[in-house]
Amino acid sequence: MKRPSAKGRPCQNMKKKIGLALGIVIIAGLAFTARLALAADFGFDPIANTIGLSQADPRFIVGRIIQIALSLLGLVALVIILAAGTIWMTSGGDEEKISRAKRLLKNAVIGLVIILSAWAIATFVINRLYQATGGGGGNFGGGGGLEDPGLAAAGACTVDSFYPANGQTDVPRNTSIMISFKEAILPESACVDGQGDPCVCGQPGCSLINPAAIKVYKTDLGDGCPDATCPETNTNVTDIAVSMPSGNQTLVLTPLSFLGSPSDSIQYSVKFSSQLKKVDGVSMFANCSSDYFSWSFLVNTSLDLTPPQVLDGGIFPVPDDDGDVYQQLTPAQAAQGEIAANSCPNIYAPAELISVLPSGPAVSLDYHGQLNSFIISVPADYPNKAQLFDGQDGQTLLGVADFDGSGLAVFPNYLSFQSENHPAGSLWTVSINPEQAADTLAVGNESYIFADSFANNKILVPSPCTPGAQAANIAAKLSGHEQVSAALVGSTVELTAKVAGEAGNDIILSTSNNTALTLQPMSGGTDLEETTLIQDEKDRPMNSVIQVNFNEAINPITVSGPAETVSPYIRVLNADKTAGANGAVCSQDADCLSYKCQAGACVGDFLPGKFVVSNGYKTLEFISDQECGLNGCGEKIYCLPADSHLSVELVSADLKPCDTDADCLAYNPFKSCATSPLPYRTCQDLNAINYPTANLSLLTGLIDAAANSLDGNRDTAADGPIDFYDDNKSKDENINKKDKYTWSFFINDKIATDPPQISFVSPQQAQSEQGLAVPVQINFNTLMMNSSLRTGSLTVQSGTSSVVHKLINLRSAAPSPLGYWILNENKDVNPLDGEPDTTISKIFHSTFQESVTYKPQVGSGVKDIYQNCYKPSAGPGCAVTPSLPSCCFGVPSAVLGPDGNCQ
Repeated sequence: MKRPSAKGRPCQNMKKKIGLALGIVIIAGLAFTARLALAADFGFDPIANTIGLSQADPRFIVGRIIQIALSLLGLVALVIILAAGTIWMTSGGDEEKISRAKRLLKNAVIGLVIILSAWAIATFVINRLYQATGGGGGNFGGGGGLEDPGLAAAGACTVDSFYPANGQTDVPRNTSIMISFKEAILPESACVDGQGDPCVCGQPGCSLINPAAIKVYKTDLGDGCPDATCPETNTNVTDIAVSMPSGNQTLVLTPLSFLGSPSDSIQYSVKFSSQLKKVDGVSMFANCSSDYFSWSFLVNTSLDLTPPQVLDGGIFPVPDDDGDVYQQLTPAQAAQGEIAANSCPNIYAPAELISVLPSGPAVSLDYHGQLNSFIISVPADYPNKAQLFDGQDGQTLLGVADFDGSGLAVFPNYLSFQSENHPAGSLWTVSINPEQAADTLAVGNESYIFADSFANNKILVPSPCTPGAQAANIAAKLSGHEQVSAALVGSTVELTAKVAGEAGNDIILSTSNNTALTLQPMSGGTDLEETTLIQDEKDRPMNSVIQVNFNEAINPITVSGPAETVSPYIRVLNADKTAGANGAVCSQDADCLSYKCQAGACVGDFLPGKFVVSNGYKTLEFISDQECGLNGCGEKIYCLPADSHLSVELVSADLKPCDTDADCLAYNPFKSCATSPLPYRTCQDLNAINYPTANLSLLTGLIDAAANSLDGNRDTAADGPIDFYDDNKSKDENINKKDKYTWSFFINDKIATDPPQISFVSPQQAQSEQGLAVPVQINFNTLMMNSSLRTGSLTVQSGTSSVVHKLINLRSAAPSPLGYWILNENKDVNPLDGEPDTTISKIFHSTFQESVTYKPQVGSGVKDIYQNCYKPSAGPGCAVTPSLPSCCFGVPSAVLGPDGNCQ
């Protein structure tokens, strides 16, 4: 056998060492990649990437411990690989060292395979544990993100609220499933008849879910209807009745048989597919990151047989038995100012060429400054170059350019000059009219420019121009201003602050053309001064929103919508027992139940307006339909009758009737069909407590998500609509008053105008070490209008333009979608007054990703209980002003991005 030459052996050895080094690098890279794969979502701070176990979910802590242990083992494997490589590289051909290195590498690779296998098994087990305990899908080993991408339709997209909550673990078997959208639903996309054909929800014979659009299924079995159609035999729950409250934006899904099992808790998932349509026939989720919405919850083994109650201290206004006495010392005065049009302001005009001397060359302007002439010369020693000078002094060099083959010389940001004949020593003078900038006008937090149209924030400059016509155009643009009203008097626009008081003096007026426009600053605003003798509780301003909070989610079917639709179940009316019903003779509004007297007769038996359910279906609010002004965002506010005494009445639903004990056998322990104060027999237990479920075939009042009738007197039993429990009266006065609910209060003739503020947020600005599932908390300094604490935005028509006001949102720097929803809680921070004083909002969300910045947002569309919008948007440590109305990352600002967000 021929031996390799000495010359070839070093080359071969070098190749082996290079190959070995590459192999070691690859294996080390694999180990490092494994380490990265182990960095899953178990409490790593989303900002600083530091570990914060204290705030993490216990399941995440277990996963974290497993991560760290496996990561350390991976590090050990990497050290062994590096040691083996070092031994081999330094062996010098020693076979014993090489063999030792090979054994180390082999064992390290085997260990690494075991580590990765352990990680995969741990990932599977932890994810299953997370799902089984209500997590809705885990993130272990996934690098963060959503339990299900479909959850992202909540928040930034079309889903407004839903019940049960995602991941909820105490869901009773007899619960209904509820979901509300930001847009109206096409009814025939949600329902089918008994033959499975699409039909309009609510029409006779049309009450079942469309199983292709609405899927309810046991999570471990998966969706049995994965396509646009649903097979006749499938594992989904399809015997579900559908109800749609007024407005067609909410679906109430009531299973006709109990969910789950009496012996085992079962995880359920709900999915709304692209087959659910908006009224225009487009998928409800067409603009979402995923063209569906889904979430999951754990159904326990019990039934909810506890009737709902109005929270003790959960109403606004609070019960009040006597009106206050007022003595006005000084009325509030609104600040005033003026804009006088002397002539028409300038509109934008680009720079214009006057002449080129000597004539001949072509000049194209690209100039935005104020020079009116330029000199272009060709140097004597450089005939192919051109120089540009300031024509006013003839000496300031502005630029140098080369002539191209066609004689074109380009001076960026000034002009282009073209002359085929440009001998050395040539010189030209270019005269122009400089660019004319458009004049501006600023009124409070809005800035306008004068232009040849009314589009967007532009004020039309008339042609021909007259001061009167210009003033009329200014008044027209300001007609929808958020802060001032505008009245035209000749060629002057008189401005009045919409909110009376000293704050109006801070509304700034400014213009770039003080010759064309003469401004008189806003002044003269003074606050109201008066004395008040409070008789019982303080009377409330007439722009109050009536609010009722329940101890659990309620079914919106009988309480959500226009007052005339839900009046048999809930109503607001004159508390005076002598007030006349519809058609009764009257001389003033206070003579009528409706506070509406027209042509000597009462009109209606209750106040007109609308009822809105919000806050996870736990809050009900009434907003009158009587306009009484605008808030600081230009939105209409609505008032209750001035100097009125009002009461609110909630009617409990009739209970399920029975004829014999046999009708009650299924309702153990309510097995006896017995007489009651109701005009029918009911199923009762040994203590004569009624079976709480309402008669759904003839729904006559308020029920919860499990169809239990309202417990108006808070005795934990459902007695049906017997009599009104009056929260203004003592317990002794309310004996045997059940199970309807009422209270009364007084409204004064004033309008509250102070905007709400944020007093506390968590996490704080730039705070680190946040748990991946911890909700964002926002504390307001006053009681809030719960139905305004929603996600997304709203659009308000302001004069000739539309203004978008943001609500509550949670923005993510990560490209993957984030689902989020809002729940609120009122707090009594002053125990002496016995009433709710402030509201805490929490943004619940799908699991955060690690090392990602999140930006919570509370926009001007949010309102307090008096319909005042959150503007200026003041927060902790951020002193905003009317000229700096936004708080962006802790700093007052007047500038938002084109999308209306802080940048």
